Amino acid sequence: MHALLLIVSVLMNILSAGILRNDFCKKEIHGAADLHTFNALSSILSAATLAVIALLGGSLCIPSLYTLGLGVIFGVITALCAVLAMKALENGPLSYTNVIIACGMVIPSLSGMVFFGESISTGQYFGMALMLISIACAVDTSNRESGMSLRWLLLCLGSFLCSGGVGVMQKLHQSSPHKDELGIFLVIAFIVSALFSFTAARVSLKKGGNVTVLAANRIRKLVIFSIVCGIGIALCNQINMYLAGVMEAVIFYPVVNGGFMLLNILAGVLLWHEKLSRRQWFGLIMGGAAIFLLCGIL
Repeated sequence: MHALLLIVSVLMNILSAGILRNDFCKKEIHGAADLHTFNALSSILSAATLAVIALLGGSLCIPSLYTLGLGVIFGVITALCAVLAMKALENGPLSYTNVIIACGMVIPSLSGMVFFGESISTGQYFGMALMLISIACAVDTSNRESGMSLRWLLLCLGSFLCSGGVGVMQKLHQSSPHKDELGIFLVIAFIVSALFSFTAARVSLKKGGNVTVLAANRIRKLVIFSIVCGIGIALCNQINMYLAGVMEAVIFYPVVNGGFMLLNILAGVLLWHEKLSRRQWFGLIMGGAAIFLLCGIL
């Protein structure tokens, strides 16, 4: 059951946070106001989706102060992670961006060992090593693209830290006595994320920015992409929060983030006919072996 949920989570993530978001950022985003408007609308739809799930599951309740406080912090970090990732995609290549952000899995994985006393087998140590090798090989560094500026690198590193922070907070909440408040925790987080981006969009407008995605000939695409991304990201968070509480961090986070990164590369090959170098194919093979090792199959 856990393996099936992992597969669903990774596939939903690659569609919503990978393929569609990258396409929208590259073609439709023309400034900070556009970016924050897209994230605000996506976050509202995520919050609505999660509220429906919580209501149907009977977990929509009045939150404890712990859940409320952690949910607010989680929402801000989630918004920052999404915005920084989209800005990085807007300013640089998809492949390098996702490699750096995917490395954020190291932070919650190590937190599982240090703070939650999780044990690791010899095979899982090898799995972590192979996943890092896979990430290092995922991009052919001999072919440097012009979009890789210092600004792009800083955006990637910021999203890397926020991505790791999201993982740690998932683990914190699902390891607490308030883990049954999962539904309302996520609803609070995405409402906060929407408010954060809405406020940022207003600030950008006051500074002279424009919201071009609300133009008559572009709003249809904004709505469609926001709906798909919002629902997809909501489902991913719902599944990931559950799995973070029942699986060891050293297995869960490398598989989710590493699988997302590897499928991004495969999507490039299948959908956009990108060519992989021998080094990248080697990285894909190592990534597949790493996932089997981390899941204890090998």
